[in-house]
Amino acid sequence: MSSAKTVEFIPTLFRQKPPTKLIGQENGRDLYLWYITEDESLRLSKLLRRNFQETGMGGTKVVGLPLPCHGCGKYQEFIDWVWTAIMRSVHSSDFIFNALMKSRQGVETQHDVYCSECGMLTIKRVKDASEGNAPDIYQAQQFHLPKYQPTLPSQRLSADPKPPMP
Repeated sequence: MSSAKTVEFIPTLFRQKPPTKLIGQENGRDLYLWYITEDESLRLSKLLRRNFQETGMGGTKVVGLPLPCHGCGKYQEFIDWVWTAIMRSVHSSDFIFNALMKSRQGVETQHDVYCSECGMLTIKRVKDASEGNAPDIYQAQQFHLPKYQPTLPSQRLSADPKPPMP
């Protein structure tokens, strides 16, 4: 019996750069609000198996602008972080939904991020091999947190593959 997780891709017809707004700087890098489109909200609802609109979340703050995936051309979106966390067993969909309901956004992590449409690596977070640097979600190892790690509303996601400045 295999313990491999079934990979469910979340396709989109939306092939344009998602709407963003420059809102300031964080550690000398541009900080943007990435708006969550209706299409992305519907895909998040499917992924989380709950009505994403119940979270009240209309966007997420990210260092850097969304870039297109080298595999399929879909631009990076918030759903890619959520999808990667679920597929790699970092968090359950219930945990993520409940955290978003409480206005808690994920801790800035050094995890690789994969495209929710095709599974290709879109954001390589660390230069060494500690995260695996797998080229696609099929080859990425499942990641299990050793214990509960709370998230804080002030911490941000980053589309910029550079590590945070000290």
